[in-house]
Amino acid sequence: MSNETIIYLDTARITDKRQSKFTPHRSASGYGRKIPTKWMIRLDGARWYRVYVVQFSNTGSAYILSLGERHFLGDFVLEAS
Repeated sequence: MSNETIIYLDTARITDKRQSKFTPHRSASGYGRKIPTKWMIRLDGARWYRVYVVQFSNTGSAYILSLGERHFLGDFVLEAS
């Protein structure tokens, strides 16, 4: 176990979302700490961030990496609009 603090992203900062044109490499088992998804989000109308998932059971948690820290998306929905 780690004492890592969970940081939730303020979803009001998300100005856009999109699916990338390629499918990122996925782990063979489907589980892991940094599984890339096809989704990207834009924060504050500026930079695009890849969305990753940490998954070790039946459900996963989506996050982005910003300045080396995980920022979890909480209940933000990533569905095609």
